Amino acid sequence: MGHTTPAPTPRITVAALLLAVEGLALVVFAVLDLLDLHRDRAVLAIGTSIFFFAYAALLLVSARGLWRLQSWVRAPIAFTQLIQLGLAWNLREAAPPLAGVFVVVAAAVLWGTLSPATSRILKAVDDEARASQL
Repeated sequence: MGHTTPAPTPRITVAALLLAVEGLALVVFAVLDLLDLHRDRAVLAIGTSIFFFAYAALLLVSARGLWRLQSWVRAPIAFTQLIQLGLAWNLREAAPPLAGVFVVVAAAVLWGTLSPATSRILKAVDDEARASQL
């Protein structure tokens, strides 16, 4: 009895790639914040950079997990994208184009991660993993 593990669908691939781009963008932002370090704001810059490095790591690990069809990633992905939607809301007047990009990316990632088709694939992978443990 052969089992075939499903491959990531295009929507999962797009969501994983967008998560990876978000993570890499946060790494760049954190590095730029560290490079702009001044004595009067050193603690803030270091703290902010540490936060963004950790947030980037969460996004990158989630992108990898989604690409590998691991169902546990849906919760951290939903959480991070809701944060992104909140950031978009805060930027809506100061930087409308950036806010729009944040909304579109978050919506695409949430659609690719939480859609019924993705849920079915992740459930099939989980069921197959459980069956192989028996």
